[in-house]
Amino acid sequence: MRIAARLKQAERELALSGRDVSMAEWWLMHVLDVDRTELLIRLSDELTTEEAKSFDAGFERLLAGEPVQHLIGHAPFYGRMFEVNRDVLIPRPETEELIEWVVEHVHNVSDDEIVDIGTGSGAIAVTLSLELGVRVQTVDISREAIAVAERNAAALGADVSFHEGDCLAPIADNSIRVLVSNPPYIEADELLDETVAGFEPHLALFGGADGLDFYRTIIADSMRVLCADWQLIAFEIGYNQGQVVKSYLSERYPEAETGILKDINGKDRIVYAVREGIAHGNEMDQADRS
Repeated sequence: MRIAARLKQAERELALSGRDVSMAEWWLMHVLDVDRTELLIRLSDELTTEEAKSFDAGFERLLAGEPVQHLIGHAPFYGRMFEVNRDVLIPRPETEELIEWVVEHVHNVSDDEIVDIGTGSGAIAVTLSLELGVRVQTVDISREAIAVAERNAAALGADVSFHEGDCLAPIADNSIRVLVSNPPYIEADELLDETVAGFEPHLALFGGADGLDFYRTIIADSMRVLCADWQLIAFEIGYNQGQVVKSYLSERYPEAETGILKDINGKDRIVYAVREGIAHGNEMDQADRS
C-alpha cells in the first residue's frame, strides 16, 4: 500500500473512533524516521513489509487510546524533546506560555533560587535552567517521575537538583526567590478523556475534591521558603480556577501584585504574584491585576 493511502485510512479510522487524527501522521513519521517535509516527499512511495507491520502494531495501540507520545517515548516542549511514559504527564503547549512569562519576568537569579513544584517529566525545571542559565531546584513526590526528569535533565544538559517529597517540604527555609508550579488541579469527580484517564498518572492529575488542594498547600508553605527579596510566584491553573487561586495569593501576600493571564485560547491559564516593585512587561498590562 502507498504511504498516502495508508495515512488516509488511518486518519479515517481515528476519526471514527473519536481520536485525534494528527496522531496517525506523527506515528508514521516515527516509523519511517522522517520529518514532515520528508514524509510529504515520500507519500507516493510504497510501505515496505516491515514498515507496514511496525505502523499497524502501533496504530492498534493508538486506536485503543494510548497517546502517540507514549508510543514514541518522547514529546516536544519549548523546542526540545522530553522523554515521557506512564509515570509522568505529557507536557502541554499551554505550559510553554508559563515558561515564556516566567523567563521574561525573572531577573538576576542565582543557582537554587528557583523551585519547580511537581516536576513530572522535568519540562518546567529543565527548560528554566537552560533558558536562564542557572541551577533550578525541583520537587516531586513520585520517585518514578523524578527518574524520568533526571534522564531528561542529563540528556538536555540542564542543571537541576531533585528532591523527593510532598510540595515544599524538602526545600530549605528562606532560600527561594522564584516559585513555579503546574500542580495537579483536576477535581476528584471530573470526567476525563479516556486517553488521559487511562494512560497518565492520576497522582499528577487530581487536586482533591475541588482541584485546589495543592494550591492551598503550596501557598500556605511558601512564606517559609521565600527569601525577603523574592521575585515571583507563578502557577498554571485550570480554566475555572483563576479567581480563587488569585484570592489565595492576595490573602497571603497583600503587598504583592497578583493577576491572571489567559492562554492562546483565551482561557485563564496562569496566576501570578509579583513582589511590589518587580513587575514589568506588556503581559502585566493585559492581565487581571489587583
